[in-house]
Amino acid sequence: MFMSALWDTIFEIKDTYQNAEVFLVDNHIPALRYGNAENPVIFAGGFGAEEWQTSVLLLTFFNRLMEHMNTSKSMAGIAVRKAFKKRSVVIIPCVCPPKMRYEGEEVHMKDLSAFTKYMFYHKAGMLVCVSGSGGTIFAPKQAEDSPAQSATIHKILCACSSLTAVQEKQGVAADMCTQMNEKIGLPAYLISPRSIQMAELPQTYKALEETLAVSALL
Repeated sequence: MFMSALWDTIFEIKDTYQNAEVFLVDNHIPALRYGNAENPVIFAGGFGAEEWQTSVLLLTFFNRLMEHMNTSKSMAGIAVRKAFKKRSVVIIPCVCPPKMRYEGEEVHMKDLSAFTKYMFYHKAGMLVCVSGSGGTIFAPKQAEDSPAQSATIHKILCACSSLTAVQEKQGVAADMCTQMNEKIGLPAYLISPRSIQMAELPQTYKALEETLAVSALL
């Protein structure tokens, strides 16, 4: 049911905006892309069946980005058509599609093997995961050889949002960020909105829009 609705939304965006590209990660994970520039910023959500709300948040962001791109409107104060002229954005709204699992069973890194493989073989400029709730932004501890701008980006993301920076975070999305940072030196961040309750999604998205838009430009 969820994946059917997800695909319907993805193809609706594709049919509406010619510059939106649909593709598959490892032949089964749906994704959207804007732009052909190298080193895209990758946004990922849907870390488990109970996180469908983060899929909605990312699809809303991509849809609004395309809308503002095509109408030359500003988004969170950003003239997106000009700002994104030489940039690429990839949205992977559900990195772990729902499958048969026991109720309450946790998602583990092995469940994200397809997404992990994609990240290893397709060079990105930055990874932004949206997962959980709690109103925080997590960045893995930077290795000595990490890009110098990683810490700066983290400060910028915290400054343009009302979310609290944390040094430690549990969960599979946090583990993914840490792995990407440690193994391939990729700047990776985890955004946990203040709420992902269904009734509060519009307000949650509104509060996150500037952070997501700025993230796509860093």
